[in-house]
Amino acid sequence: MSKNQLSAINTQEFENVFTQKELEVVVNSIAKGATNEELALFIQICKQNNLNPFKNHIYFIKYGNQMSIQVSVEGIQYLAQQREDYKGVTVQLVHENDDFEIGVDPDTQELKIEKHTIKIPRGKVAAAYAIAKREGYPDKVVVIEAEEVDHLRNKSGSQWKTYYNDMFKKHALKRALKLQFGIDVDDASTAQEDNMDSYQSRERKDITPEDLGQEAEVVDETADIKKVWGEIDAKVKASTLTKKDVTALVKSNFNKKPDDLNLGQVTGLSKLVDMKIEEAKKNESIEIEFDFDEGQLD
Repeated sequence: MSKNQLSAINTQEFENVFTQKELEVVVNSIAKGATNEELALFIQICKQNNLNPFKNHIYFIKYGNQMSIQVSVEGIQYLAQQREDYKGVTVQLVHENDDFEIGVDPDTQELKIEKHTIKIPRGKVAAAYAIAKREGYPDKVVVIEAEEVDHLRNKSGSQWKTYYNDMFKKHALKRALKLQFGIDVDDASTAQEDNMDSYQSRERKDITPEDLGQEAEVVDETADIKKVWGEIDAKVKASTLTKKDVTALVKSNFNKKPDDLNLGQVTGLSKLVDMKIEEAKKNESIEIEFDFDEGQLD
């Protein structure tokens, strides 16, 4: 049986996330090459954060045998726009010939744009800035100089080379929104930020470490696995979850014994534990106990 066949996946668990037809597209195109546990993690993250891969909110990337999940700029903006206190965001490029001044608000100690006027010809791009607005809070201003993103522009195969202005603005936008709204999505991202193609129904190419300019090496995962298990154990002890709950997660998502999980699977399990803890917090009811000592009441 192929590792991507739907019969090996508990589709009922995800029926409120994707239709059967959409799930087939996720398996065969968007997350092509994913193992069952990687696919389960990807769909859980989509569900937990209400992100839609068909709208370019979130991406699944495969590097040979390594998996990465990245939330896009569109995904971050979507999450911000769902909030009642979202009041918009502005993003602009600053060119060499522009008149541009930044100040610090004496009351909030936050950066603020004092002046930005445009002159023609504008010259080369010198910086980008984004202003994220939130009701009841000071504006969050992020200013990034061009030198700070040169490493992204010069990376082999990067979209920054072709769409530099757009990518620079997206980069500033994402930082400002995350800073203003404290957006910390449950992703498993190790990919280069803001460098993904929009979704199209097509064959996806596996990317090897050599394609990324990385040196392939054999690594002993034992110490890292032990460290992640320690983190999981600490999370469980600090929550209402039990070791039986963790064992059940391992069985339902990986169909293995806990001791047989590799580093990628243990890392994925840690994310699933985070999700379960968050769900438990939302479902907790407030219990009030009255302890009447004898003789307290007349």
